[in-house]
Amino acid sequence: MENTFISCLMHVVFGTMGQRSYLLPDIRSQMVSYLSAIAKSRGTRLITLGGTENHVHLLLAIPARLSIESAVLPLKEASQTWLRQHFDNCKGFTWQKGFAAYSISRSQLESTMRFIQNHQQHHLHKSFREEYIEFLRYHHIPFREEKLFGN
Repeated sequence: MENTFISCLMHVVFGTMGQRSYLLPDIRSQMVSYLSAIAKSRGTRLITLGGTENHVHLLLAIPARLSIESAVLPLKEASQTWLRQHFDNCKGFTWQKGFAAYSISRSQLESTMRFIQNHQQHHLHKSFREEYIEFLRYHHIPFREEKLFGN
């Protein structure tokens, strides 16, 4: 084969340090444009973003030349700085240290986009902690519950 063809769609989730409610709806809506530009500058595409006051869900198309971590960490770092600089309620803002990322097949793209875009409704019944643990279990990712949010 002369060419390499890769589709790397990732559903990425990370939260605010201590699950604090920094990310008001207005902030999240502005964050979409900012993160889209940062992602694009690195060759990654932000397909959609959703979340609540204490965490975000990103759907990313990551190029073959980047690892998942090298695609996600610059988004976290840049947005952390941007939030501190542009919003009075975010002066001491930090993201949690880690993140979760789940591969998405092309056949799951539409349903994943809907889930992320309608994420507020999802949290009427479930906390971020409950959701995060549920995702890890669903994807068979080993973890120690006492270590999840201790950073």
